[in-house]
Amino acid sequence: MTLIRRVPPIVPLALLAGLALVPAGCGGGDGVKSYDVPKTSESGKRDAGSSAPAQPATGGDYRILGAMYPAVNPQWFFKFTGPADALTPFEAGFDKLLASVSLPPNGSPEFDTPEGWTRGPGRAGIVIATLRTPDKKYEVTVTSSTGGVGPNLKRWAVDQLGMPSFGEEDVAKYTKTIDAKGVKGLRVDLRGPKNPAGGMGGPMMGKK
Repeated sequence: MTLIRRVPPIVPLALLAGLALVPAGCGGGDGVKSYDVPKTSESGKRDAGSSAPAQPATGGDYRILGAMYPAVNPQWFFKFTGPADALTPFEAGFDKLLASVSLPPNGSPEFDTPEGWTRGPGRAGIVIATLRTPDKKYEVTVTSSTGGVGPNLKRWAVDQLGMPSFGEEDVAKYTKTIDAKGVKGLRVDLRGPKNPAGGMGGPMMGKK
């Protein structure tokens, strides 16, 4: 009769060595701790949700808000210039100013000063009046001039704001009719990369 001897299973030495290195308290809640590593993209920048501060957006966009009265063959011009974002908080007040304009048969235009704004005198030349925003940083000028709608808009857009071009076909794109007190005007909204406050010989094409 042949006897069969049972041989105990052989445990690999590598496995035994690994078990010997496991801490006795590994099964407890405090034995192994984990933490989240911020994910990075291929470029090395942190993904959204990182605690790293975001870089502020920058831009050099400038704006001219304006109006011309009357809408046909204008002789009176209101112009409000500055950085595009800086003018936005005062746009509603500017629109109230434009809606209040009236043109007496003879004489300068009459208008209401928006609440919080300050009205000032004119300056030598064609500026007959000025208005300051409540923070005193930005100014509206009121001027008397000639030259028509298209040529004056081109001067504002190209010469003062640095737009590459401006033609008669662009007039309707950047203007809209406004109803003031007994007179219709054209409201203007232009943007460009150049600061219109620098290097301007005058706000309009001609001088009345």
